[in-house]
Amino acid sequence: MPQKTTRIGLIGYGQIGAEVHKMIDQDPNNGMKVVFVHDQLEQRLAELPGDLVLRDLGDFATKEPDLVVEMAHADVTRQWGERLLEKTNYMLISVTALADREIEKMLEETTRKHGTRAFLPHGGVVGMDALLENRDVWDEVHSIMKKPPKNVDCAAAGVDPDSVTEEKVLYDGPTRGVCPLFPRNTNTLAAIAYAGIGFDRTHSTLIVNPEWDTATVEIHAKGGGITLDVSRVEGITGVTGASTPASIFNTVQMIGSTGPGIHIR
Repeated sequence: MPQKTTRIGLIGYGQIGAEVHKMIDQDPNNGMKVVFVHDQLEQRLAELPGDLVLRDLGDFATKEPDLVVEMAHADVTRQWGERLLEKTNYMLISVTALADREIEKMLEETTRKHGTRAFLPHGGVVGMDALLENRDVWDEVHSIMKKPPKNVDCAAAGVDPDSVTEEKVLYDGPTRGVCPLFPRNTNTLAAIAYAGIGFDRTHSTLIVNPEWDTATVEIHAKGGGITLDVSRVEGITGVTGASTPASIFNTVQMIGSTGPGIHIR
């Protein structure tokens, strides 16, 4: 049986996007091919072959992608999510977009109307399968994120990271509220909420401390006689955990790889 190639478009070519592109290309037998790359900062694309660069995202359909992967900002989903899903499948790593009820509703309705699919990566969520499997029995879910203040984009919250001199709680409340305040940092918290009991019932805490040099995500869930306690600690560059590119690629591979062999899904 001939192998079908999954055609992939990438939106966002910063640290994550460039690394995911490299991972896709390094295995010629994985059945995936990047057919376009788009970024608002065109200088990031300067070293790419001209036929891969898509300067106008409105022309994405001419590349006939089977899957478009957003690795830029939640605004991409707000502005382009509907148009993308009218033509193809779409994976968004900026899960904070779903904290907007209208965006969530739009994505769901568009996929039903056009027979396409929207995907959320597991990203830094260790234990997402357990959250999903038991989402109907959890009574409470609490997610905690801990980072150095220099690795948190505080612009939308009006906080100066340099002013934080000791451990400080930047947010403590429903997950829906933390997403617009820290949209570049809380995609993991958004994914935990969506996989579990939702943005309003999930409680999230964001803590910073200038003495830390790692990023920690904790999940504490209870219900139905089940207790889930998971913690992940990793190095961090910018606002991104060290494992993020690999985890994003892993999700892309789960969706798009048609290569031979035995696959864990």
